[in-house]
Amino acid sequence: MIEWTLCGLMLVWILSLVILVWAARRGMVDIPLPPSNAPGRRVAVVVPVAGGGKPIEPSIRSLLSQTHPSIEVVFALRDPSDPASVSVQAAIRGREAAECVFAGPAIECGQKNQNMLAGIAAVSEGAEVFVFADAGHGFPAGWLERLVAPIARGEAEVTSGYHAVRPESGGFVPWVYAVCVEIMHVFQNAPGLRQPWGGAMAISRAAFERLKVADAWRTSVVDDVSLARVLKVHGVKVRTVPLVRRDTSVARLNLRDLFEWMVRQLQYVRFIFPGVWAVVGTWSLVQILAFSSAAVLVLVGIIGLTPVLCTAASALYLLLLAVVLLQIRLFHPLPCRPGRWLAAGATFLVLFGVALGTAGVRRQIQWRGITYHVGRGGRVLAIRRPKLMERAAK
Repeated sequence: MIEWTLCGLMLVWILSLVILVWAARRGMVDIPLPPSNAPGRRVAVVVPVAGGGKPIEPSIRSLLSQTHPSIEVVFALRDPSDPASVSVQAAIRGREAAECVFAGPAIECGQKNQNMLAGIAAVSEGAEVFVFADAGHGFPAGWLERLVAPIARGEAEVTSGYHAVRPESGGFVPWVYAVCVEIMHVFQNAPGLRQPWGGAMAISRAAFERLKVADAWRTSVVDDVSLARVLKVHGVKVRTVPLVRRDTSVARLNLRDLFEWMVRQLQYVRFIFPGVWAVVGTWSLVQILAFSSAAVLVLVGIIGLTPVLCTAASALYLLLLAVVLLQIRLFHPLPCRPGRWLAAGATFLVLFGVALGTAGVRRQIQWRGITYHVGRGGRVLAIRRPKLMERAAK
């Protein structure tokens, strides 16, 4: 009886996954690529930067090479001691439309938010569109024009792009990361789940000021999820630009860092969208349990310890799950062997399940060595930094 109940749950849950991915894929295909010849608007690009990771010089060069006719770029760091400060200032030297500002250590919000607010304060009064973009990802040609085109044409107030992970080595973990990001990209375009991604989002200045986004960021631990909450409260929809993506090159990545990244993303949703967290978390957990149960039932069925029909239903679930994962693979810009993609997908499901449980019990969010004590709505209650970081800030 238990086996049949599990089989029924598996088939219902895989059907819901197929419908969700089909709807998201249809949305991605049906949204046309915006033309790059949109009406001219003065655009300010704010790039929050925190060093200590991978080199950002290629990303900066690709951003400064964007061909938008009217653009200013502001790179915002915590202070001159940031490891990325030298790289940023060297890259923008001699460029009138680019500058570097220092935000100081955050007191009531996430450090990224603090940097972004400092960047906004430095933007000229003539800027009509704010674009926010993370450092460390590449900017393809025409990216900026197409991201702001719906705003420039009056079709939307907020737009968002996304990124694709490009593993640069033969390592397995970067492909797990690639699968994770590709699944998030698909879900970003699912009906009712669309929200901005902080690494590539644009908003008209009028909307930014009307919605008081800066006020929300001054007390929040994160930028994009808190913006999504503001947009939801005011009934403003995000226009995604799914076919214009940034490249995230990953040469090496260990499983622990990937796990902590997953936990942090889930914590943002848990603190800021508790209702969504409860629904999506439960759905994801059951999906992961269904995957684990199907794998066990198939293995046990091979040696004849479960009914043939139950084993067949479990195998059908795994087959449909593999088909869904391979469909998602079609959106990734790099070729990947189906076997490796499926193995990375299975690893992701297991890792995601553990991350889901961890995010449900952790009360603090950690990012770049800083610990944030977070309350309801993602509000920062206290910040704890390592002593070395505190001394550097002084």
